[in-house]
Amino acid sequence: MIRPDAERRERRFAALRIAVVQRWLTAIYRLDLSLDAARLLMPARQARALLPERSPRSGVLALEESGELWLGLYLDPRDQRDADTIVEETSHVICLAWHAAQGRPVSRLQLELQGEVDRYVVNRLRGRDGLHHFRHFRWDEGLDGAARRRYETAHRVAHRYCRALTRRYPSRRHTGDLLRELRHFYRAPGIQKLQAC
Repeated sequence: MIRPDAERRERRFAALRIAVVQRWLTAIYRLDLSLDAARLLMPARQARALLPERSPRSGVLALEESGELWLGLYLDPRDQRDADTIVEETSHVICLAWHAAQGRPVSRLQLELQGEVDRYVVNRLRGRDGLHHFRHFRWDEGLDGAARRRYETAHRVAHRYCRALTRRYPSRRHTGDLLRELRHFYRAPGIQKLQAC
C-alpha cells in the first residue's frame, strides 16, 4: 500500500510534468488556451469510481453539462512517471479544451490520433527517436472490441503519418517546416487527419 504522503508527492511530480508537457504542446501548435491541465489531475481511484468497468487505467474524464465542459485527468500510479502516458493524456485534455473553445466537435478517434502524433513530436523535439513508441508498445488486454479498433486505427494512421513526417523533415534544420505542417494538421478536420500522409 502506498502511504498518503508518498501518493501526494507522486501526484505533485506528475502535475509538474503535465505542466511542462502543456507548455510544449501549446508552443508547438501555437494554442492560446486559458487552461491549467495540471490542476485537472485527480486521484485514479476517484476517477475509476465514476467510470464504467474496463476503462483505461489512465485517462481523461469529460462531462458536458448545460454547455459547460468539465474535465479531469487521472493517472494510474504505475503511469505517473511514464513520460509517454503523461504526453498522451495531457494531449487529450488540451485537444478537448481547444476543440471546445473553437466550438468544434472532436471524436475519441481524433483524440487518440492526436495523442499518438504528440508523443512522436515531443520525443523528436527532445532529441529522441520519435518513432520508438510505434515499434515498442503492448495493447491493454482489458480493451473491449470497439476501443481496441479505435486504438489500432489511431496507432496505424499516426504511425504512417509520423513516418512520412520523418521522411519529409529528416533533420533539425527542418524543424520550422515540421512545426508548420503539424500546426496545420492539428487544425484539420478529422477526415483529413485520417487521410494525412
